[in-house]
Amino acid sequence: MRTLLSTEKNLSFDGKATPLKTALFLLVCLAWLLPGLTGHTPWKYDEAVSQGIVHSLTHGGNWLSPDLAGEPYLAHPPLYYWVAAFLVQCLNGLLPAHDAARLASGLFMAITMAAMATAARALFGPRAMRLSVLVLIGSVGLVIRAHEMSSHLAWLAGIAWTLAAIPLGRTHPRLGGLLGGLGFGIAFLSAGTLAFGLLLPILLLAPLVAAEYRPARPLSYLLLWLLTALPGLLVWPWLLRIHAPTQFALWWPSLTHDIFHPQQWLAHDAAPLYYLGVIPWFAWPAAPLALGTLWTGRLRGLAQPPIRLLLLILIVMLVVLGFSTTPRESNALPLLLPLSLLASGGIDRLRRGASSALDWFGMLTFGIVTAALWLGWVALLTGQPAPVVSFLESQLPGYQATFHPAAFGISLVLTLLWVVTIVHSRPSPRRALVNWTVGMTVSWLLVMTLWLPYVEASRSYQAMLHSLARALPAHPGCIVSSGLGEPQRGLIYYYLDIRTQRLELGKHTDCRLWLVQSNPHDRFAVPSGWHLVWSGARSGDRTERFQLFEY
Repeated sequence: MRTLLSTEKNLSFDGKATPLKTALFLLVCLAWLLPGLTGHTPWKYDEAVSQGIVHSLTHGGNWLSPDLAGEPYLAHPPLYYWVAAFLVQCLNGLLPAHDAARLASGLFMAITMAAMATAARALFGPRAMRLSVLVLIGSVGLVIRAHEMSSHLAWLAGIAWTLAAIPLGRTHPRLGGLLGGLGFGIAFLSAGTLAFGLLLPILLLAPLVAAEYRPARPLSYLLLWLLTALPGLLVWPWLLRIHAPTQFALWWPSLTHDIFHPQQWLAHDAAPLYYLGVIPWFAWPAAPLALGTLWTGRLRGLAQPPIRLLLLILIVMLVVLGFSTTPRESNALPLLLPLSLLASGGIDRLRRGASSALDWFGMLTFGIVTAALWLGWVALLTGQPAPVVSFLESQLPGYQATFHPAAFGISLVLTLLWVVTIVHSRPSPRRALVNWTVGMTVSWLLVMTLWLPYVEASRSYQAMLHSLARALPAHPGCIVSSGLGEPQRGLIYYYLDIRTQRLELGKHTDCRLWLVQSNPHDRFAVPSGWHLVWSGARSGDRTERFQLFEY
């Protein structure tokens, strides 16, 4: 320890790169990124749906038009599912399919982090590179989403590189064009036409709002941008039209209808103010740090090209997402990009009182969270203190904890490293951010190591579906279903290789098995001749009940 932290000045977060701080930065990024990508079954919502789609691709499904349990899935283009399915095939036998598929999320998050560092360097110089990444991964709303199987992470990566290419094009027009077009293609293959609505206004307005970021060689930039974007925009639809015309007929309206019909640009369930209400906690501490950057600069800040560009991006995103998307936390992910970049550009000018407040708030918050996680884990193993054990058992009755030496060792080392980092660092705005992000990382790592068996037992469908499998006859034939959501249909197909025929689609068959998903308090009429042969639910789940009837 003496060689790493021999003196206080070794951890003076002053923006200067040293081997120690570089190593610490990489360790924090890996400790934040890797836990949670493996070691647990798919959880709902996005994970269960994604795993059902990936399972279809790896078991004879159409790679041009993925389906979910035998039904076309048109909510998102297939890029994320292609990458996840490719990883499943490459790692077959080394990892369970769901763990291999989830590595796609880690890959796209790493791509996003690289884009953020590139954008920060182009906007504010090399001193902001690591800051931008630390602000991003320290955001409260990202930590869970970043470790789920979700096409939103591919969308985020595409947006990040499209935006990073704007300032990059000023000094490196060819590289900026290549990366910008590639990012736009990724965004389209992940979110469809929303990529046009979200990114084209930014790309068109940026040269007007921040003329300083016009590419040095506009023709080279534009040509390379188009050459790398067009394959993502055209190749998949063209192959779909040639090789799967039926599926193309389903996809084409969703890919073109909104573009040519402006009256469809507004989502029917849009809530324009939703994202303004989400930002304060979802983007903490990026949002208050970004606000601090704007407050410190006041009107003078608008004279700075990076501030004008990032404000443009933020305003366009708030308007487009607010009016054109369903209000969901996952749709707020792009907002983290401009907010994190704004924060990274002004954190060095943060006033001492504000940085001290953030520093103490972070240490207090994650000190309490870390202590609570360790206390709860000890209580599960030892049975003391009794009130904690009673509360945990009420949430998950019948759970039996076991000691895992590797999880304990990793958790203890990272916890001690966080404490040592706090003790051996000088107070500064950068230290406040590092302490917050490391505290967030340690808390997440504790959940994904010490607490993973508990969380898995409460959120996994695996045990319940294995119980259902034992209740099925040897040759069940067709099964009709009522009330099954997309996550449940995806996991039933993944675990049991069963595609139910949904009664909601108006299909009337002579199936002799009927699977019903309902709320435990719901009452429904069972037709004459049907009798209950199985009933189940996830451990501790009070909202879902599954029943199997036989005729």
